[in-house]
Amino acid sequence: MLSIDNSFYAYALTVLLCSFIGFISKHFYKKLATSYTIQLFGKMLTRVKTGDKIVALTYDDGPNSPYTEKLLNVLKDVQVKATFFVIGKQLERNLATAQRMLAEGHELGNHSYSHTKLINQKLSVIRSEITKTDEIISALGVNSDIYFRAPLGLKRIRLPWELACRNKTNILWDVDPQDYKEQPPDQIASFVVHNVKPGSIILLHDGGGNRSRTVTATKMIVEQLHAKGYQFKTISELVTLKT
Repeated sequence: MLSIDNSFYAYALTVLLCSFIGFISKHFYKKLATSYTIQLFGKMLTRVKTGDKIVALTYDDGPNSPYTEKLLNVLKDVQVKATFFVIGKQLERNLATAQRMLAEGHELGNHSYSHTKLINQKLSVIRSEITKTDEIISALGVNSDIYFRAPLGLKRIRLPWELACRNKTNILWDVDPQDYKEQPPDQIASFVVHNVKPGSIILLHDGGGNRSRTVTATKMIVEQLHAKGYQFKTISELVTLKT
Protein backbone atom coordinates (compact mmCIF):
# COMPACT_ATOMS: atom_id res chain seq x y z
CA MET A 1 0.00 0.00 0.00
CA LEU A 2 1.37 3.42 -0.94
CA SER A 3 2.43 5.74 1.85
CA ILE A 4 0.96 9.23 2.04
CA ASP A 5 4.15 10.66 0.55
CA ASN A 6 4.18 8.20 -2.32
CA SER A 7 0.49 8.83 -2.99
CA PHE A 8 1.17 12.56 -3.22
CA TYR A 9 4.02 12.04 -5.68
CA ALA A 10 1.90 9.66 -7.76
CA TYR A 11 -0.93 12.24 -7.83
CA ALA A 12 1.45 15.07 -8.72
CA LEU A 13 2.97 12.98 -11.52
CA THR A 14 -0.48 12.19 -12.87
CA VAL A 15 -1.45 15.88 -12.87
CA LEU A 16 1.78 16.84 -14.63
CA LEU A 17 1.33 14.08 -17.21
CA CYS A 18 -2.26 15.10 -17.92
CA SER A 19 -1.21 18.74 -18.23
CA PHE A 20 1.55 17.79 -20.65
CA ILE A 21 -0.80 15.68 -22.76
CA GLY A 22 -3.31 18.53 -22.74
CA PHE A 23 -0.65 20.99 -23.86
CA ILE A 24 0.49 18.71 -26.69
CA SER A 25 -3.10 18.08 -27.78
CA LYS A 26 -3.92 21.80 -27.78
CA HIS A 27 -0.77 22.56 -29.78
CA PHE A 28 -1.53 19.81 -32.30
CA TYR A 29 -5.17 20.94 -32.57
CA LYS A 30 -3.99 24.47 -33.34
CA LYS A 31 -1.43 23.10 -35.79
CA LEU A 32 -4.19 21.30 -37.68
CA ALA A 33 -5.93 24.62 -38.29
CA THR A 34 -2.96 26.48 -39.72
CA SER A 35 -0.60 23.86 -41.11
CA TYR A 36 0.12 23.79 -44.83
CA THR A 37 1.71 20.35 -44.52
CA ILE A 38 -0.82 18.44 -42.39
CA GLN A 39 -4.46 17.70 -43.21
CA LEU A 40 -6.05 14.65 -41.59
CA PHE A 41 -8.53 13.89 -44.38
CA GLY A 42 -8.73 14.39 -48.09
CA LYS A 43 -6.41 16.25 -50.42
CA MET A 44 -4.67 19.56 -49.80
CA LEU A 45 -2.49 21.42 -52.29
CA THR A 46 -0.13 24.32 -51.64
CA ARG A 47 2.15 23.86 -54.63
CA VAL A 48 2.53 21.48 -57.53
CA LYS A 49 5.85 19.70 -57.84
CA THR A 50 7.05 20.28 -61.37
CA GLY A 51 10.22 21.18 -63.19
CA ASP A 52 8.38 23.53 -65.54
CA LYS A 53 8.29 27.27 -64.93
CA ILE A 54 4.55 27.49 -64.39
CA VAL A 55 2.60 29.19 -61.61
CA ALA A 56 -1.02 29.94 -60.76
CA LEU A 57 -2.43 33.36 -59.92
CA THR A 58 -5.35 33.03 -57.49
CA TYR A 59 -7.61 35.74 -56.09
CA ASP A 60 -9.81 35.51 -53.00
CA ASP A 61 -12.94 37.13 -51.56
CA GLY A 62 -14.56 38.59 -54.68
CA PRO A 63 -16.16 39.47 -56.95
CA ASN A 64 -15.68 43.01 -55.71
CA SER A 65 -16.64 45.90 -57.97
CA PRO A 66 -14.89 47.91 -59.36
CA TYR A 67 -11.60 46.17 -58.53
CA THR A 68 -12.44 42.76 -59.98
CA GLU A 69 -13.41 44.37 -63.28
CA LYS A 70 -10.20 46.41 -63.33
CA LEU A 71 -8.23 43.26 -62.57
CA LEU A 72 -9.94 41.46 -65.43
CA ASN A 73 -8.89 44.30 -67.73
CA VAL A 74 -5.27 43.84 -66.66
CA LEU A 75 -5.37 40.06 -67.06
CA LYS A 76 -6.89 40.44 -70.51
CA ASP A 77 -4.20 42.93 -71.47
CA VAL A 78 -1.36 40.60 -70.39
CA GLN A 79 -3.19 37.51 -71.72
CA VAL A 80 -3.17 35.58 -68.45
CA LYS A 81 -5.86 33.32 -66.99
CA ALA A 82 -6.37 33.17 -63.22
CA THR A 83 -8.43 31.28 -60.66
CA PHE A 84 -10.87 33.28 -58.55
CA PHE A 85 -11.94 31.74 -55.25
CA VAL A 86 -15.27 33.49 -54.88
CA ILE A 87 -17.54 34.06 -51.90
CA GLY A 88 -21.09 32.93 -52.60
CA LYS A 89 -22.73 36.10 -51.28
CA GLN A 90 -20.44 38.25 -53.40
CA LEU A 91 -21.10 36.06 -56.42
CA GLU A 92 -24.86 36.56 -56.11
CA ARG A 93 -24.35 40.33 -56.13
CA ASN A 94 -21.97 40.32 -59.10
CA LEU A 95 -23.26 37.69 -61.51
CA ALA A 96 -22.41 39.74 -64.60
CA THR A 97 -18.78 39.99 -63.47
CA ALA A 98 -18.70 36.25 -62.82
CA GLN A 99 -20.05 35.59 -66.31
CA ARG A 100 -17.31 37.80 -67.71
CA MET A 101 -14.69 35.83 -65.75
CA LEU A 102 -15.84 32.59 -67.30
CA ALA A 103 -16.25 34.07 -70.78
CA GLU A 104 -12.63 35.27 -70.67
CA GLY A 105 -11.31 31.85 -69.65
CA HIS A 106 -10.79 32.29 -65.93
CA GLU A 107 -11.67 29.63 -63.37
CA LEU A 108 -14.06 29.96 -60.43
CA GLY A 109 -13.32 28.22 -57.14
CA ASN A 110 -15.42 27.94 -54.00
CA HIS A 111 -14.34 30.09 -51.03
CA SER A 112 -17.49 29.37 -48.97
CA TYR A 113 -20.76 31.28 -49.02
CA SER A 114 -20.14 33.85 -46.29
CA HIS A 115 -16.38 33.60 -45.58
CA THR A 116 -17.01 32.58 -42.01
CA LYS A 117 -14.34 30.54 -40.22
CA LEU A 118 -15.35 26.94 -40.67
CA ILE A 119 -13.00 25.34 -38.14
CA ASN A 120 -15.47 25.48 -35.25
CA GLN A 121 -18.72 25.13 -37.18
CA LYS A 122 -21.15 22.23 -37.17
CA LEU A 123 -21.07 19.90 -40.16
CA SER A 124 -24.47 21.21 -41.24
CA VAL A 125 -23.06 24.75 -41.49
CA ILE A 126 -19.96 23.58 -43.35
CA ARG A 127 -22.09 21.63 -45.81
CA SER A 128 -24.35 24.61 -46.41
CA GLU A 129 -21.41 26.98 -46.98
CA ILE A 130 -19.91 24.66 -49.58
CA THR A 131 -23.12 23.55 -51.27
CA LYS A 132 -24.68 26.99 -51.73
CA THR A 133 -21.61 28.39 -53.44
CA ASP A 134 -21.15 25.29 -55.61
CA GLU A 135 -24.77 25.63 -56.75
CA ILE A 136 -24.31 29.29 -57.73
CA ILE A 137 -21.13 28.48 -59.66
CA SER A 138 -22.81 25.53 -61.37
CA ALA A 139 -25.78 27.69 -62.32
CA LEU A 140 -23.36 29.88 -64.27
CA GLY A 141 -22.63 26.90 -66.50
CA VAL A 142 -19.59 25.41 -64.78
CA ASN A 143 -19.77 21.62 -65.05
CA SER A 144 -16.15 20.76 -64.24
CA ASP A 145 -14.63 20.10 -60.82
CA ILE A 146 -15.02 23.07 -58.49
CA TYR A 147 -11.99 23.46 -56.27
CA PHE A 148 -12.34 24.74 -52.70
CA ARG A 149 -10.25 27.07 -50.58
CA ALA A 150 -10.87 27.24 -46.85
CA PRO A 151 -11.73 30.73 -45.57
CA LEU A 152 -8.51 32.23 -44.17
CA GLY A 153 -6.86 28.92 -45.03
CA LEU A 154 -8.06 27.47 -41.72
CA LYS A 155 -9.04 23.83 -41.30
CA ARG A 156 -9.08 21.23 -38.54
CA ILE A 157 -11.14 18.05 -38.66
CA ARG A 158 -14.74 18.61 -39.78
CA LEU A 159 -13.96 20.72 -42.85
CA PRO A 160 -11.34 18.31 -44.27
CA TRP A 161 -13.69 15.42 -43.51
CA GLU A 162 -16.50 17.04 -45.49
CA LEU A 163 -14.17 17.93 -48.36
CA ALA A 164 -12.91 14.33 -48.47
CA CYS A 165 -16.50 13.06 -48.61
CA ARG A 166 -17.06 15.33 -51.64
CA ASN A 167 -13.71 14.43 -53.22
CA LYS A 168 -12.76 18.11 -53.14
CA THR A 169 -9.18 19.33 -52.96
CA ASN A 170 -8.44 22.12 -50.49
CA ILE A 171 -6.36 24.57 -52.52
CA LEU A 172 -4.06 26.68 -50.36
CA TRP A 173 -0.87 28.48 -51.45
CA ASP A 174 2.87 28.80 -50.97
CA VAL A 175 3.32 32.49 -51.89
CA ASP A 176 1.43 35.10 -49.87
CA PRO A 177 2.53 38.75 -50.24
CA GLN A 178 -0.27 39.84 -47.86
CA ASP A 179 -1.60 42.28 -50.43
CA TYR A 180 -4.52 43.08 -48.11
CA LYS A 181 -2.15 45.15 -46.00
CA GLU A 182 -1.40 48.75 -46.97
CA GLN A 183 1.80 48.33 -48.91
CA PRO A 184 2.84 49.71 -52.30
CA PRO A 185 2.25 47.60 -55.44
CA ASP A 186 5.97 47.24 -56.15
CA GLN A 187 6.48 45.69 -52.71
CA ILE A 188 3.68 43.18 -53.34
CA ALA A 189 5.15 42.32 -56.73
CA SER A 190 8.70 42.06 -55.41
CA PHE A 191 7.68 39.58 -52.72
CA VAL A 192 5.93 37.37 -55.25
CA VAL A 193 8.71 37.46 -57.84
CA HIS A 194 11.40 36.62 -55.27
CA ASN A 195 9.47 33.76 -53.64
CA VAL A 196 7.87 31.84 -56.49
CA LYS A 197 9.10 28.41 -57.57
CA PRO A 198 7.98 26.20 -60.43
CA GLY A 199 4.46 25.08 -59.53
CA SER A 200 3.79 27.87 -57.02
CA ILE A 201 0.27 28.96 -56.11
CA ILE A 202 0.16 32.72 -55.53
CA LEU A 203 -2.42 34.17 -53.15
CA LEU A 204 -3.84 37.61 -53.94
CA HIS A 205 -7.18 39.30 -53.23
CA ASP A 206 -9.72 41.05 -55.41
CA GLY A 207 -12.24 41.29 -52.56
CA GLY A 208 -12.40 42.52 -48.99
CA GLY A 209 -11.71 46.21 -49.58
CA ASN A 210 -9.84 48.59 -51.85
CA ARG A 211 -7.73 46.34 -54.07
CA SER A 212 -6.30 48.98 -56.40
CA ARG A 213 -2.79 48.09 -55.20
CA THR A 214 -3.36 44.46 -56.13
CA VAL A 215 -4.60 45.46 -59.58
CA THR A 216 -1.41 47.46 -60.19
CA ALA A 217 0.80 44.77 -58.66
CA THR A 218 -0.73 42.07 -60.84
CA LYS A 219 0.57 43.63 -64.04
CA MET A 220 4.01 44.01 -62.49
CA ILE A 221 4.02 40.39 -61.31
CA VAL A 222 3.06 39.05 -64.72
CA GLU A 223 5.56 41.18 -66.62
CA GLN A 224 8.43 40.34 -64.27
CA LEU A 225 7.70 36.61 -64.16
CA HIS A 226 7.24 36.48 -67.92
CA ALA A 227 10.71 38.01 -68.20
CA LYS A 228 12.00 35.12 -66.07
CA GLY A 229 10.38 32.57 -68.35
CA TYR A 230 7.32 31.75 -66.26
CA GLN A 231 3.89 30.93 -67.68
CA PHE A 232 0.57 31.22 -65.88
CA LYS A 233 -2.05 28.48 -65.50
CA THR A 234 -5.37 28.08 -63.78
CA ILE A 235 -5.48 25.68 -60.85
CA SER A 236 -7.09 22.98 -63.00
CA GLU A 237 -4.35 23.36 -65.60
CA LEU A 238 -1.62 23.41 -62.96
CA VAL A 239 -2.86 20.19 -61.36
CA THR A 240 -2.87 18.31 -64.66
CA LEU A 241 0.72 19.36 -65.37
CA LYS A 242 2.29 18.11 -62.15
CA THR A 243 5.06 15.56 -62.44
